[in-house]
Amino acid sequence: MLKTVELSNATKTKGVSVTYRSGATNMYNTCPISCSLNSSGYGTNTIDKEYLDVLSNYVPRRGYSWTYTHFLIDNKYFNQPNKAVINYSTDSIESAKHHFNYEKPVVTVVNLDYWGSSKYKVEDSIKVIRCPAEYLNNFSCRDCGSGQPLCARFNRDYIIGFTGHGARKKIASNPNIKGGCYAGGGNVAIHWRNMVKQNQAISDAVKLKNFIKALPPRTLLRHHIAGDVGKEK
Repeated sequence: MLKTVELSNATKTKGVSVTYRSGATNMYNTCPISCSLNSSGYGTNTIDKEYLDVLSNYVPRRGYSWTYTHFLIDNKYFNQPNKAVINYSTDSIESAKHHFNYEKPVVTVVNLDYWGSSKYKVEDSIKVIRCPAEYLNNFSCRDCGSGQPLCARFNRDYIIGFTGHGARKKIASNPNIKGGCYAGGGNVAIHWRNMVKQNQAISDAVKLKNFIKALPPRTLLRHHIAGDVGKEK
């Protein structure tokens, strides 16, 4: 199940096109069941190859698209010019450094007191940059990076850090506790949960391709406010 929004009004994604993805029977069913943030008991171990190929290959004309995944997808999807930027999402600084060294665009979640008064930290000579929306008022992805958001840049020489957020932020920022998915509570969960059992006559891959082709030039597209690239069982 795929929900497409041409122009988001949410604080963090205002002015940006976004999608939400859900399974047909449970909202977590496109997410990896192994994800440390997923304590629902639902999910999948299978990647939806058709959908992932569309996500990767179709980008708004003269625009940018990006997403985040908890799946260990093939390295060929990372750091490719003129493709969607797929950020590998990790649950600790150590994991982030490991995957960064394999030349992936990497993001990670950090605990609530990680930054102090800093906007970035350096971990073993690797810079970890804080998401600017966490410390700038009225700031959205549209305002980030002078038109090319940090998360939409490939071949980066930095990791992007997000402080644990949402109703379960304390759990999310503790890699030793399973759970804490920010999309599992609050307004995001309302949208996500309502997608289950909606009527959709075409596949997510076809719906996504049609959506991207119809977007205006120079659109910024963030995939998966909730959901991932998995294939429901």
